Amino acid sequence: MIKKNNNSNNNNNNPIIIKDGTNCFFKEIKDVLKFSRNWNLIILVSTIKLLLIPSYLSTDFEVHRNWLAITSSLPISKWYFENTSEWTLDYPPFFGWFEYFLSKFAYYIDSEMLVIDNLGYKSTSTILFQRFSVIISDSLFILSTLLLSNYIYNIIIKKNNNKNNNNNNNNNNNNNNNNNNNNNNNNNNNNNNNNNLHWYHDKSFIISSIIILNPGLLMVDHIHFQYNGFLKGILILSIYFLVRGNILIGSILFSVLLNFKHIYMYMAPAFFVYLLKYYCLKSNLNDNTTSKVNHSKQQQQQEFTIFGIKIFNLIKLGISVLSIFLISLGPFFYMGQIQQLISRLFPFGRGLSHAYWAPNFWSIYNFLDRVLLFNGLYKKIPFFKNFIIPDQVTGNLTSGLVGSETQSHILLPKITPQITLLITILFLIPSIYSILKSKSWKHFILGICQSSFTFFMFGWHVHEKAIIMITIPMGFLCLVNNKFSKLYFLLSTIGHYSLFPLLFQVEEIPTRILILVTYTLLVYLSFISSSSNNNNNNNNNNNNSNNNNSKQRKCSFSLGLYWFEKFYLFGIILLEIFNVFIHPVFLAHIERFSFISLMITSVYTSVGIIYCYLFTFKLIFKNEY
Repeated sequence: MIKKNNNSNNNNNNPIIIKDGTNCFFKEIKDVLKFSRNWNLIILVSTIKLLLIPSYLSTDFEVHRNWLAITSSLPISKWYFENTSEWTLDYPPFFGWFEYFLSKFAYYIDSEMLVIDNLGYKSTSTILFQRFSVIISDSLFILSTLLLSNYIYNIIIKKNNNKNNNNNNNNNNNNNNNNNNNNNNNNNNNNNNNNNLHWYHDKSFIISSIIILNPGLLMVDHIHFQYNGFLKGILILSIYFLVRGNILIGSILFSVLLNFKHIYMYMAPAFFVYLLKYYCLKSNLNDNTTSKVNHSKQQQQQEFTIFGIKIFNLIKLGISVLSIFLISLGPFFYMGQIQQLISRLFPFGRGLSHAYWAPNFWSIYNFLDRVLLFNGLYKKIPFFKNFIIPDQVTGNLTSGLVGSETQSHILLPKITPQITLLITILFLIPSIYSILKSKSWKHFILGICQSSFTFFMFGWHVHEKAIIMITIPMGFLCLVNNKFSKLYFLLSTIGHYSLFPLLFQVEEIPTRILILVTYTLLVYLSFISSSSNNNNNNNNNNNNSNNNNSKQRKCSFSLGLYWFEKFYLFGIILLEIFNVFIHPVFLAHIERFSFISLMITSVYTSVGIIYCYLFTFKLIFKNEY
């Protein structure tokens, strides 16, 4: 039974009730848009995106031009059969409708881009239209990021205020009324105080900046060309509504996201467990619950449950989610094309790894298979010495070909989609465990990160670009404590460096280096400034001695990196020198080593990313957050 919250001093176990979630939502939009520093951030990131417009055009640019042509020229019944171009439509229907929507504007810019047979069409107006479509659609990503970071920051402020007031009450019971009044004033003036802070002390702004300026999105969306920012906006908005307690809205948004791009199934286990346990099953909320739940008079009464299942909640959630999938997939069921749609969305024949191996567990596995073949090393191992390997197999051990046959392992056991699925399910347990521990926003977002991380580590035909699905949500955790700051710093630096092979042309080399180095310095300086501010506040509150104060100030200017972590990060510099100067001059023209640069980059970054993956295990099971 959910109790009505009539007393402002109720125990924290009870959810906070808001009567009008819609008004609160629009009020929060006004709050985040009234700060001048947020507008400065928007102007800054928009300027950067405009400066990237002249960058090179990848094959993904032609992919989306072709999808504009398909959706605008053909009826929906032919969308997933059209194959004039090799870049066929392989996203769910909602993204097809998104392209259809864009095509209505594209017609007035340059109608030739909407002709299916105009393969590789790249007029200036077409380039500008597609580039600006990404920039404009990013508005959803920017707004949702500002909303969620502001909401999380206010949660932290209120929690700290409550702790301070409780401490004061224990020290002096006579000041209870004054403390309560001060607490109310602090809560009402959070945003005003936030606006008066220096930017490097404003945690909400730091979080927003770290996420909005994400170098992965800049490189993948605004140079390479995709619409990840728009999709991340839907994701963040879904998380925002869920942590506020607007369960149905958040669930609908995530269902919409799945029907835009099915790769977000990586996060589905985390969402499923969260919704099942905290919305559909009868359970007591943990102490650190921060969500706000909308309650009508009927919902405030006794919940109707069967075997611990909240029947009405389950029905409402089921109808909300299924209705979205029915709108998206219903026409294809009606036309008998669902099998064709599935074959486009899940092309298992593409092989275990992409042409450039995503930096995950399978990269190490592939590398080990190649190393054993190199110069017949496998013959020195008793288990493999009797193997007979055809000469043509060892001709180019670093081949970047894509396909289940070209990527078959020679010495190590062959990996199938079923094997990757079983391993993924096994390693999903930590993310589920994180969510089951608590309903707090920290556990939920960490569960989402770990779920995505697990699919990235062990999934079938994972793209290197999927690393952004981890770094974006993890950005909201980076200021929880120093351990998360360290984890984000490592994963962001390593993971975003692994995207460098996407920008392979000589002209893009300075751009990619400038983007990553500038962002890495920004993150580092933001973290140490925030840490320094926190330590100073703690010192003032606790009246520590001058020696302790000096010591903590000194320690705050470090993320606590171990020597081997620093050594590894320094190795990235050496690797980039090899990729830019040594490989093109001395090795690229040799067929046997033509892809060695990609292989080394993949393997080296996979070591660091696997380390970060194991780091999250420690945070989850030791409850270090």
